[in-house]
Amino acid sequence: MKVVVLGAGALGSIIAGHLARAGEDVTLIARGDRARYLEENGITVTGLAEFNTPCAVASDPSILTEADVLIVAVKTHDTEAAIASLDHLKIPSVMSVQNGVVADAKLSKVFGEANTVGASASFSGEVLADGAVRFTVNAGFYIGELPDGTSERVQGIAAMLERSGILSKAVSNIRTVQWSKFVTWVGGMPVAVLSRLATYKFCSDPDSALICARLVKETAALADAAGIPLQDSPPMPIMEIISGTEQEAVGKIGELGARLESEAPDHRWSTLQDLERGRYLEVEETLGYVVAEAAKEGIPVPTVETCYRLINGINRIQQSQRRP
Repeated sequence: MKVVVLGAGALGSIIAGHLARAGEDVTLIARGDRARYLEENGITVTGLAEFNTPCAVASDPSILTEADVLIVAVKTHDTEAAIASLDHLKIPSVMSVQNGVVADAKLSKVFGEANTVGASASFSGEVLADGAVRFTVNAGFYIGELPDGTSERVQGIAAMLERSGILSKAVSNIRTVQWSKFVTWVGGMPVAVLSRLATYKFCSDPDSALICARLVKETAALADAAGIPLQDSPPMPIMEIISGTEQEAVGKIGELGARLESEAPDHRWSTLQDLERGRYLEVEETLGYVVAEAAKEGIPVPTVETCYRLINGINRIQQSQRRP
């Protein structure tokens, strides 16, 4: 399969690097200094995997003439502009590893519903100052047909990724997987950004863990209103958090913190990494989506809304202070 990975941040680099190392035909679309670095040095991955590999890099998407699979790994607020640069291609399988639950609709609009595949990435990393990528969590890359079901194509893509070293699986309930991951993500991102702590640290503290629990419960109520069943989404045991008392939820999140301290002490939320680098934060398409949809359904989400407005303010102020 000819694979194009759109976006050379942590996830895009991890995916493209693993596929390139495995001998797959992969092109990574990157921009500016990042593209030049990758062309000169290849992709270096550290952490859960240790390797350096050359990889085809394209800074001008218009030069691409064909692809079998497109994996979108840009930030959510860059989606429309990024995929528009590839609308000249007929790509039979397009998927997103972005945060949130709105990407599939955007991809379908450009590439067609039949060509859009559901995906959810429960793996993570961080681009380091030297240009390498630290691979911190490898919990799963899930792929499925929309709105549900599997097929030969998703099984083939999952098998290709699995062979490369990224834990991958074709699933028949991709909407559940996507929403469960989103609930987990909303449960941690705001606390990571507002505390600026490594993930295990804020999970281990009872007060910050309580905020995580409330964020999970409120977002899960929105999924329930949409008729989407949830399931545990590694690493967070969201089903026990949702069904238990707040005190029980804090205990479960504390257990997660202890496990992360042992297994992934370097894990930091990607949005926290963006904040520290002065980048635009993924707020509107994620927390903003929860607030807007909850208002339509009449579902109270006070913790999500408070975090949304705080982080939106931080985002706006930080961007206004950037040099032109």
